Amino acid sequence: MKILAVRVGRAGDILMVTAALKAILDKWPEAELHVLTSLDGKRVLKGFHERLTSLIIYQRKGLKGLLGRRWVKKAINKTVYDQIFCFELNKRFLKLLDKQTAPIRQITQEDSITKYSRRCLKIVCQGDELNDRWLYLPVTEQGRKLAREQLQQRDINDDDFVIGLHPSFSGFRKLSFRNRDARANRGWPAEHFAKLAKMFAEYAETQSRRIFVIMDLTPEDRELGETIVSLSGGRVISFIPPLNFERYKALLQRMDLLVSPNTGPMHIAAAVGTNLVALFAGYDPRDCGPYVPDSQFKVLRAEDMAQPELGLAAISPEAVFEACKAFLP
Repeated sequence: MKILAVRVGRAGDILMVTAALKAILDKWPEAELHVLTSLDGKRVLKGFHERLTSLIIYQRKGLKGLLGRRWVKKAINKTVYDQIFCFELNKRFLKLLDKQTAPIRQITQEDSITKYSRRCLKIVCQGDELNDRWLYLPVTEQGRKLAREQLQQRDINDDDFVIGLHPSFSGFRKLSFRNRDARANRGWPAEHFAKLAKMFAEYAETQSRRIFVIMDLTPEDRELGETIVSLSGGRVISFIPPLNFERYKALLQRMDLLVSPNTGPMHIAAAVGTNLVALFAGYDPRDCGPYVPDSQFKVLRAEDMAQPELGLAAISPEAVFEACKAFLP
């Protein structure tokens, strides 16, 4: 039996379907799973499960997108599928599947707000129990080894309490008019991150506990990281290691707490079991928030603050620290 799942997008988009992918593998234990996805999807889903045997890459934009649709359709039609699950709302994806005779189940936009991850699960389970099926991402021992070595370079040991800050988001450095809303809704100010780090440091002193605040950044985010470190008076440790997704997953899993806006790393951390304080503005967490047990995360929304027009900046460091208390030692 062969099953095709369709989800194209950035890392966070792919992470939100992992509960449904795991449900497919559980429901059909002899089936082979193929996924039509993006380059980000290829990175996220590599090693996801031994029965996920094929990743068909679809690039939506630019010349590769125009030329690639014919290749993608051809790649899909090399296999006769028994079931197809389309986790995309756009009907154009159905055109890529029009030669397939298998039943196709596609998610719909429901009137009431239901988390996207749960809508994906519903078309897989179809009446079966949905509870206790959450975002999922495996972490390798090699990844854990690399993450441990990274932390030990800064004298951070296995029994220390580690708080991660994720200050960036996809397209952070773009200065286009279109990116203005993204900056307001996904970019919590550097000075807020710095003040929060100072509050963690003060808390650590009162608890006589080794608490470390870290950031794991890409080279493109170096300037942002240096700004936060400087504003915090050195209370944040900034890493810019070689890019390695297995190491990054393991580092997020090692964190005792992550503070992040609505980004891909927020979903990755959720999928590896890390406690979260997630910051939202302009997006509804009832739709795209972390799909994990409620005990694992707290959500703060700019829309619930005194000046929601400020976007994510409306959420104060004090409010975030208060939410973090639920997870602090």
